[in-house]
Amino acid sequence: MRLGHARIGQLSDKLLTTLTILLSLLVFVVAPLEANGVIAGQFFGLVFAMVLIPAAFMLAANRIAAGSIVVAIIMLVVASEMEFRDSTLVDTSLDTIAWLIAGVTLIAVVSRAVFGPGKVTIHRIVGGILLYLVLGLTFVALFGFLTIFVPDAFKGLEPHQGNFAIAGNLIYFSFVTLTTIGYGDITPLHPYARGLANFEAVVGQLYPATLLARLVTLELVAEQAEAGRQLPPA
Repeated sequence: MRLGHARIGQLSDKLLTTLTILLSLLVFVVAPLEANGVIAGQFFGLVFAMVLIPAAFMLAANRIAAGSIVVAIIMLVVASEMEFRDSTLVDTSLDTIAWLIAGVTLIAVVSRAVFGPGKVTIHRIVGGILLYLVLGLTFVALFGFLTIFVPDAFKGLEPHQGNFAIAGNLIYFSFVTLTTIGYGDITPLHPYARGLANFEAVVGQLYPATLLARLVTLELVAEQAEAGRQLPPA
């Protein structure tokens, strides 16, 4: 029974690393290619759906979380199929909702693993990186909703064309905001967009400090526990 749990743990760790690598490729490789027109916007949702497949297996022990990821994958595939036929606000909304579902689900599950009690391991650190990437992609979904209902909410984005073709640019804007770089080539104009950008910038500042403090605390607790075990009995 213990061997089975060990294998499940190893599988989850491998899937965690795989998901982190795939999301990194989505953010740093696929998104710029999509923004430059090398990859059509219709394919972007399919790429994200494939990236989420390891997440569904990783969360298999949690039926609600795994089910949410599966629902997001299905929505992305359906939205992509609709975009190939005749892109409308319906498929754009499906895309955006799917991104939000996947982001919120992964934040809820991964944050518990990253900030929960236990030893500081390489997999916990990888989980911290994954959580940071997921935070940025979740804000992409929120910014996406703004582009749907307020087309002129941002300056520097392509005009809304009934699909999620601006996803690459939104990813860029989200991460320069999360890291508080703010080059200014894409700027929020609507008050809601400005408020959301401000909130993301605050999260981007607090998250690394909070994560570092938690890792240091966990390491100190582990060292104290180890020292207590090494003390001779009274």
